[in-house]
Amino acid sequence: MNAICRKTTLVAAGLFFIAFGPLGCGHGSGSSVDADSSEILSRADREAREAAMAELQRHWVKAADGWTTSVTTGTAYAPDHFLRQYRELVIESLNSQDLSQSDRLNGFEWVGNATFKRTVCREAGGQPTFVLDGMAEGQQAYAEKQPGRWSQWVDYTPGPLRFEKQKGRWRFEWDGSYLRGQPPSAGDYASAGVR
Repeated sequence: MNAICRKTTLVAAGLFFIAFGPLGCGHGSGSSVDADSSEILSRADREAREAAMAELQRHWVKAADGWTTSVTTGTAYAPDHFLRQYRELVIESLNSQDLSQSDRLNGFEWVGNATFKRTVCREAGGQPTFVLDGMAEGQQAYAEKQPGRWSQWVDYTPGPLRFEKQKGRWRFEWDGSYLRGQPPSAGDYASAGVR
């Protein structure tokens, strides 16, 4: 009778494992990991986070009042030069994709995106248009930027930043909000009329 109980217990445990899978802290397809808790990030995810922040620092400068970049939009015939500033630029999570055998054979080591915490944004200088082209959130969604002063702060959740590592090299997909600008110079601040 004891042998029957043991077999029943093993079968039940096996069925539980099949139904619910292994318990533990894994990182699979489409999963998110908290980028602020580096102890739960895999080595590849920590490296991805560092690469994303390094790329952002090629376009933004962090100061006491936030992250600032100098942006040029419009056309070659009618360019619009202005400053954009996020109060914070914090990676909230990394979402990596599972790589197939062909991905790995083609040299892909990491593919995914970084999502960011909600923040506030303002702009200064340039032509009088809406901050973030009117894509902000909340009551001040249609605040205007103007030369000579900072606009009102507007609520904004930056979209995800997609990037990958292939054959040892990080590549970032260009987007309209993170990688468009460059670190502002003293001339950019003077042109915008702000400090």
